[in-house]
Amino acid sequence: MHSRSYLLLEREFYRLHDDPPWGIDAGPVGDENIFEWSATIMGLKDTIWEGGIFQVQLKFNEFYNEEPPEVAFHTIPFHPNVHSISGRPCIDYLDNMQEWKESYSLVHILLSIQTLLSNPVVEDAVNEDAAKMLLTNPDRYLEMVRSCVDASKRVHAGLSPHAEDERKIRRDFQPFVAPAAKTAGIKTRKVSFDEYHTTWSGIATSKATPAMKNPLLESIRDDPVRQSSHYGLTVEQLQDQMKRQLEEHNALMYGKFADPGKMDDQREQKLMKINQMRKVYMSKRITEPSTPTPSDTKDFAPPKETEEPWEKEVDDLVAWTHNLDEEHLETV
Repeated sequence: MHSRSYLLLEREFYRLHDDPPWGIDAGPVGDENIFEWSATIMGLKDTIWEGGIFQVQLKFNEFYNEEPPEVAFHTIPFHPNVHSISGRPCIDYLDNMQEWKESYSLVHILLSIQTLLSNPVVEDAVNEDAAKMLLTNPDRYLEMVRSCVDASKRVHAGLSPHAEDERKIRRDFQPFVAPAAKTAGIKTRKVSFDEYHTTWSGIATSKATPAMKNPLLESIRDDPVRQSSHYGLTVEQLQDQMKRQLEEHNALMYGKFADPGKMDDQREQKLMKINQMRKVYMSKRITEPSTPTPSDTKDFAPPKETEEPWEKEVDDLVAWTHNLDEEHLETV
């Protein structure tokens, strides 16, 4: 059997939906908990708060309606009678049990909050900045109210409170789309508190040691399907990712080394070019030996019998080829 407060809230719910006030909608947050409500309150027409859509949270207890609910704005307006941090509206019968009456209904509470927006009281204001601005700079206060109205509409639509913030997020954010992991066939099971606490303690509170093991990773080490579900990648994709990261790490730590096979091929090509140049120069020197003219016979000294003139030139050419620049040969 339900409690008295439960039945009262159930009756309030049906009354509110049978005859809803203008600009007000409310209901329990979940089907299983009728003591937590969420309400939407719109600013009254022909006021500076017109167009605003504000979310309000209400929490009831087992003593309702002998005690008032706890009320707070989720979309906090810039208002002298709304706390800027907690979002609690400053209404006498909500703050003072002596002022509360059991005859006050849920509709009465929501209408009081809706009326409070367009009827601020600067005496004993809980938001002193808003009260001071309203008194000293009404135009600036009006701008702040309009900004709150626009922000409330954007929040109600599921957007960022301010348009410039959303543009910045869209500009800076690059979504990462992970490959879909195959999770079909995974069997779930209930976990005891002791098992959960042991796993959590190993992950969250263990001090790092060289031999430290992660209990969660240990439990899924031999199960490829659960690994895919945990990492968001298949086993093959995970191995490729690890291999690529290891290659990048080695490149950063030790530098990129050329393939030995490529180095050998390049060396062979260079030697081939040198041999070709040797053949060209050597053949030219052999086929076109220099012979002295009759006028030079006086100064011409016959070479030694042990060495031909072209042999020395070949030796000089070979020595010259050893000093060739390899970079220059690559461009030839």
